[in-house]
Parts: sequence; C-alpha cells; structure tokens
Amino acid sequence: MNTIVLMAQPLTKAAFAPYGDVIEIDGAQHFGINLDTVERYHDLAKVEADYADGGRSVISLASVKVPCNLPHHFHLIERHPKGSQAFIPMFDSPVYTVVGPKGDNPKASDLKAFVTNGQQGFNYHTGVWHMPIMADEIGKIFVMIDRAGAGNNCDEFTFEEHRFELVAENT
Repeated sequence: MNTIVLMAQPLTKAAFAPYGDVIEIDGAQHFGINLDTVERYHDLAKVEADYADGGRSVISLASVKVPCNLPHHFHLIERHPKGSQAFIPMFDSPVYTVVGPKGDNPKASDLKAFVTNGQQGFNYHTGVWHMPIMADEIGKIFVMIDRAGAGNNCDEFTFEEHRFELVAENT
C-alpha cells in the first residue's frame, strides 16, 4: 500500500472555493441588528439540499468520540450527493480537512489538505469528497448543517492501494 503525504495548507476562501465555502467573519458582509446591539455577519455559506423527496436542511451538533492527532492516517473519504455539509467548530483551535473534487471516481492525486486558523468553519459543496471530520480531543463539538430526509446522502470511498498521511504545513 502506497502512503501519500498530504501537507495541510492554510484554509483560504480562494483555495477552498472549488470545494465549498469558508465560514469566517474576516471579509464578510455585516450589519447591526437588534437595535444595533449585535453585529450580524451575513450569508457566509450557501446551504444546498435536494428537497424533491422530502429532504430538508437540519442543524445538528457533532461531538468527537475518537481524537486524531497529526500525523493522521486514513484511507476513507465520503461525499453527500443530496446536499452541502457545513462544520463550525465550537472551540478555538485549528481543524484539518481533506477534500477532493466532485465526480464518481475520486483520485488520490486530486486530494488537498487544509487547516483552519482556529476561527473558521467550512461548508462542503454538494458532492465534494472529503475526509471524515476530526479533532484532537474527545468532546470537541461542531455545529453541523446538512440535509436530512429520504434517500442515500452519504457515499463512502475507500482507497485500496493508498493510505494518506495528513501532516501540518512545514513539518
């Protein structure tokens, strides 16, 4: 089995655009609400969902059960063909993600790794391949926004000939 090292690069709106949206305050449209006592950072990501078969957008919480530290080894990726999937960490530390373009046959050479600055979330576009969510400690919680409803909305793909090693930039 070949090991492919994926070096995580900083998550930026431009670099992540082919895969989804970066959810962050920096550069966002904003305005005061509630008698100007709160600043609303507006329209940070596009929630996509196939509503044809009764699907709907849902907000959930995801709590990490198994910690993952770097280097992190994996061989499974997944995609959601009926809607986008967003993760917003409820903690202040970097999060790593690996993504690949839409398509039916993911290629190892197409995967890219990113790391947040500790203040960002991310939204995978419909059909974008990605590594399952991870964090470095048990109990870290993410707000998760995705689709619920009838029909399969999670495809998994296992690389039989490759194993990936996710590492931090410049290690």
